[in-house]
Amino acid sequence: MIGKCLRMTVIWVLTVVVLVACSAQSEPTATFDPENQKEYGVNGIYLGQNVKEAMDILKPTKADFMDMVTRQSYTVEQMAQGAGDAVMGMLLVDQTQMMIKVHKGELTSIMLGGVPREDAQKFKTYRGLAMFDSARQLEKLYGKGRGEQEVVYEGSKYTADFGLVNNQVAWFRFDRKSSS
Repeated sequence: MIGKCLRMTVIWVLTVVVLVACSAQSEPTATFDPENQKEYGVNGIYLGQNVKEAMDILKPTKADFMDMVTRQSYTVEQMAQGAGDAVMGMLLVDQTQMMIKVHKGELTSIMLGGVPREDAQKFKTYRGLAMFDSARQLEKLYGKGRGEQEVVYEGSKYTADFGLVNNQVAWFRFDRKSSS
Protein backbone atom coordinates (compact mmCIF):
# COMPACT_ATOMS: atom_id res chain seq x y z
CA MET A 1 0.00 0.00 0.00
CA ILE A 2 2.77 2.44 0.93
CA GLY A 3 4.70 1.53 -2.24
CA LYS A 4 1.62 2.25 -4.36
CA CYS A 5 1.10 5.66 -2.68
CA LEU A 6 4.77 6.51 -3.10
CA ARG A 7 4.64 5.54 -6.79
CA MET A 8 1.52 7.69 -7.33
CA THR A 9 3.17 10.63 -5.55
CA VAL A 10 6.28 10.34 -7.72
CA ILE A 11 4.15 10.20 -10.89
CA TRP A 12 2.16 13.24 -9.73
CA VAL A 13 5.35 15.24 -8.96
CA LEU A 14 6.87 14.33 -12.34
CA THR A 15 3.67 15.37 -14.10
CA VAL A 16 3.72 18.76 -12.36
CA VAL A 17 7.41 19.26 -13.24
CA VAL A 18 6.76 18.43 -16.91
CA LEU A 19 3.74 20.75 -17.08
CA VAL A 20 5.69 23.62 -15.51
CA ALA A 21 8.60 23.06 -17.92
CA CYS A 22 6.27 22.99 -20.93
CA SER A 23 4.41 26.13 -19.91
CA ALA A 24 7.68 27.96 -19.32
CA GLN A 25 8.72 27.27 -22.92
CA SER A 26 5.85 29.37 -24.25
CA GLU A 27 7.14 32.54 -22.57
CA PRO A 28 10.28 34.34 -23.71
CA THR A 29 13.38 33.88 -21.59
CA ALA A 30 15.03 36.89 -19.96
CA THR A 31 17.51 37.17 -22.82
CA PHE A 32 17.24 36.46 -26.54
CA ASP A 33 17.80 32.75 -27.21
CA PRO A 34 19.16 32.44 -30.77
CA GLU A 35 18.51 28.68 -30.79
CA ASN A 36 14.79 28.95 -29.90
CA GLN A 37 12.80 28.96 -33.16
CA LYS A 38 9.91 30.83 -31.51
CA GLU A 39 12.25 33.83 -31.15
CA TYR A 40 11.99 34.15 -34.94
CA GLY A 41 8.34 35.04 -35.22
CA VAL A 42 5.59 37.61 -35.03
CA ASN A 43 1.99 37.51 -33.79
CA GLY A 44 2.29 33.91 -32.62
CA ILE A 45 3.69 32.48 -35.85
CA TYR A 46 7.35 31.44 -36.08
CA LEU A 47 9.89 29.76 -38.32
CA GLY A 48 9.55 25.99 -38.57
CA GLN A 49 5.83 26.10 -37.81
CA ASN A 50 3.38 24.34 -40.13
CA VAL A 51 1.80 26.82 -42.54
CA LYS A 52 -1.76 25.68 -41.74
CA GLU A 53 -1.26 26.33 -38.02
CA ALA A 54 0.30 29.73 -38.82
CA MET A 55 -2.63 30.76 -41.06
CA ASP A 56 -5.12 29.66 -38.40
CA ILE A 57 -3.34 31.99 -35.94
CA LEU A 58 -2.94 34.98 -38.30
CA LYS A 59 -6.34 34.73 -39.99
CA PRO A 60 -5.30 36.86 -43.00
CA THR A 61 -8.10 38.59 -44.91
CA LYS A 62 -6.33 37.58 -48.14
CA ALA A 63 -3.56 35.08 -48.90
CA ASP A 64 -2.01 34.12 -52.24
CA PHE A 65 0.70 31.46 -52.55
CA MET A 66 2.84 30.71 -55.60
CA ASP A 67 5.91 28.59 -56.21
CA MET A 68 8.76 30.96 -57.06
CA VAL A 69 10.18 28.60 -59.70
CA THR A 70 7.21 26.91 -61.40
CA ARG A 71 4.65 29.73 -60.82
CA GLN A 72 2.15 27.09 -59.66
CA SER A 73 -0.45 28.31 -57.14
CA TYR A 74 -0.91 26.44 -53.88
CA THR A 75 -3.57 26.32 -51.20
CA VAL A 76 -2.72 26.31 -47.51
CA GLU A 77 -3.93 22.71 -47.28
CA GLN A 78 -1.62 21.61 -50.13
CA MET A 79 1.38 23.29 -48.53
CA ALA A 80 0.50 21.92 -45.08
CA GLN A 81 0.80 18.46 -46.64
CA GLY A 82 4.30 19.31 -47.91
CA ALA A 83 3.57 20.43 -51.48
CA GLY A 84 5.81 23.06 -53.05
CA ASP A 85 9.54 23.56 -52.70
CA ALA A 86 9.88 27.33 -52.89
CA VAL A 87 6.48 28.85 -52.18
CA MET A 88 6.12 32.57 -51.47
CA GLY A 89 2.98 33.87 -49.83
CA MET A 90 1.58 37.38 -49.87
CA LEU A 91 -0.79 37.89 -46.95
CA LEU A 92 -3.03 40.78 -46.09
CA VAL A 93 -3.49 41.03 -42.32
CA ASP A 94 -5.86 43.92 -41.64
CA GLN A 95 -4.33 46.62 -43.85
CA THR A 96 -0.76 45.31 -43.64
CA GLN A 97 1.01 43.12 -46.15
CA MET A 98 3.16 40.29 -44.82
CA MET A 99 5.30 37.95 -46.89
CA ILE A 100 6.18 34.41 -45.94
CA LYS A 101 8.12 31.59 -47.56
CA VAL A 102 7.12 27.98 -47.14
CA HIS A 103 9.18 24.85 -47.82
CA LYS A 104 7.70 21.37 -47.39
CA GLY A 105 4.85 22.73 -45.25
CA GLU A 106 6.97 24.79 -42.85
CA LEU A 107 7.54 28.54 -42.59
CA THR A 108 11.10 29.36 -43.62
CA SER A 109 10.86 33.14 -43.82
CA ILE A 110 8.63 35.86 -42.38
CA MET A 111 8.95 39.44 -43.65
CA LEU A 112 7.09 42.48 -42.43
CA GLY A 113 7.42 46.13 -43.39
CA GLY A 114 5.28 49.03 -44.48
CA VAL A 115 3.01 48.72 -41.46
CA PRO A 116 0.75 51.77 -41.03
CA ARG A 117 1.77 53.64 -37.88
CA GLU A 118 -1.71 53.22 -36.40
CA ASP A 119 -1.36 49.42 -36.69
CA ALA A 120 2.16 49.19 -35.26
CA GLN A 121 1.11 47.62 -31.95
CA LYS A 122 -0.82 44.87 -33.78
CA PHE A 123 2.43 43.31 -35.00
CA LYS A 124 4.73 42.21 -32.20
CA THR A 125 7.59 39.76 -32.14
CA TYR A 126 7.83 36.92 -29.64
CA ARG A 127 9.79 39.27 -27.35
CA GLY A 128 7.17 42.02 -27.66
CA LEU A 129 8.98 44.32 -30.09
CA ALA A 130 6.51 46.31 -32.18
CA MET A 131 6.98 48.12 -35.45
CA PHE A 132 8.27 51.69 -34.88
CA ASP A 133 9.78 50.77 -31.50
CA SER A 134 13.11 52.49 -30.87
CA ALA A 135 16.56 51.06 -31.50
CA ARG A 136 17.01 51.23 -27.73
CA GLN A 137 13.95 49.00 -27.22
CA LEU A 138 15.31 46.56 -29.82
CA GLU A 139 18.60 46.31 -27.92
CA LYS A 140 16.79 46.01 -24.58
CA LEU A 141 14.71 43.06 -25.84
CA TYR A 142 17.27 41.32 -28.07
CA GLY A 143 20.67 42.45 -26.83
CA LYS A 144 23.44 43.92 -28.96
CA GLY A 145 23.18 42.82 -32.58
CA ARG A 146 25.51 43.12 -35.56
CA GLY A 147 25.13 46.29 -37.64
CA GLU A 148 23.63 49.73 -37.17
CA GLN A 149 20.92 50.41 -39.78
CA GLU A 150 20.29 46.70 -40.33
CA VAL A 151 20.70 44.89 -37.03
CA VAL A 152 21.27 41.14 -37.31
CA TYR A 153 20.89 38.37 -34.71
CA GLU A 154 21.93 34.82 -35.51
CA GLY A 155 21.53 31.33 -34.22
CA SER A 156 22.81 28.14 -35.80
CA LYS A 157 19.59 27.63 -37.82
CA TYR A 158 17.89 31.04 -38.01
CA THR A 159 18.61 34.74 -38.49
CA ALA A 160 16.67 37.85 -37.52
CA ASP A 161 17.18 41.15 -39.34
CA PHE A 162 15.71 44.44 -38.11
CA GLY A 163 15.82 47.54 -40.30
CA LEU A 164 16.12 50.89 -38.55
CA VAL A 165 15.03 54.19 -40.07
CA ASN A 166 15.32 57.35 -37.96
CA ASN A 167 16.26 55.16 -34.99
CA GLN A 168 12.98 53.18 -35.20
CA VAL A 169 12.21 49.64 -36.35
CA ALA A 170 10.82 50.03 -39.89
CA TRP A 171 10.88 46.37 -40.99
CA PHE A 172 12.02 42.96 -39.88
CA ARG A 173 12.69 39.60 -41.42
CA PHE A 174 13.17 36.16 -39.90
CA ASP A 175 14.85 33.49 -42.04
CA ARG A 176 15.88 29.87 -41.79
CA LYS A 177 19.50 29.47 -42.87
CA SER A 178 20.03 27.39 -45.98
CA SER A 179 21.32 23.93 -45.31
CA SER A 180 24.29 24.23 -47.64
